Amino acid sequence: SHDSGTYALSTRNGVAPDRPHLQSSVWVKLFGFIVLPIMKRWTKTQNLNITEQLINGIRYFDLRVATKERDNNLYFVHGLYANEIESICDEICSFLNTHTKEIVIIDFQHFYSVSEEQHMQLIDNLMNIFGRKVCPFDAVESVNQLTLEYMWRNSYQVLIFYRQDQMRSYNPKLWPSRKLPNPWANTIDKRYLIEFLDENVKRRDETAFYVTQGVLTPNNKCVILHCFSSLHTHLATDCNDTINCWLITQRIGPKGPNVVMCDFIEWNESRIPQTVVKLNYS
Repeated sequence: SHDSGTYALSTRNGVAPDRPHLQSSVWVKLFGFIVLPIMKRWTKTQNLNITEQLINGIRYFDLRVATKERDNNLYFVHGLYANEIESICDEICSFLNTHTKEIVIIDFQHFYSVSEEQHMQLIDNLMNIFGRKVCPFDAVESVNQLTLEYMWRNSYQVLIFYRQDQMRSYNPKLWPSRKLPNPWANTIDKRYLIEFLDENVKRRDETAFYVTQGVLTPNNKCVILHCFSSLHTHLATDCNDTINCWLITQRIGPKGPNVVMCDFIEWNESRIPQTVVKLNYS
């Protein structure tokens, strides 16, 4: 799921540090009661909470982390603040405790205003929460050896990717960015998105996992012209239909989809997760 924690975005805590230009904007400070609800409609990418996403087949979580002023806790952010990161991980772990053959990828994509000490505390907390479920980066020489049978045999259930290379060295169990490339089309055009996905999936690195970002990204003009609409209404529904049709034509393998990311995963009765699962049997 893309921006997995956005189901809990709130306007109460103001703009998050991943939007520094808006944090310092006079217009936001004066007209926050107008601007923040618009931001929420256009930065919210999921309706379901973490447990509901897991139940509906999601096994990849895209997390962006930031701090608040005068608060040492770490939160999920996407323009606005949502839940604490630790509570999200607790939910995932609770699910894994009762579904011992399920495996998830947790991708810490971005960090904002996070100090070295806070990174170390987060990493320690992750290891405390997931414990022996964490599959270490050095567990195998190649990702091709990382089979379900291998994971089950070793009771591994979690791969943690930490896209902050300097801090990743603090714990060798964390996986590096280079093992999970995730090229981003950054477009509102469905045709260009499909061309981008086709081009990149064909040249993916066979020695790494790979994320297909099946999402459309609104630019400022799009949001301003459709400020009374939302990402869900204006872009995501049509995008999901397009991505599902594209997935049906794909085949798994070294030059096929691996991890597939989308918005509002419950679309059409969780059709995209179902389509991805079916690819494994095609």
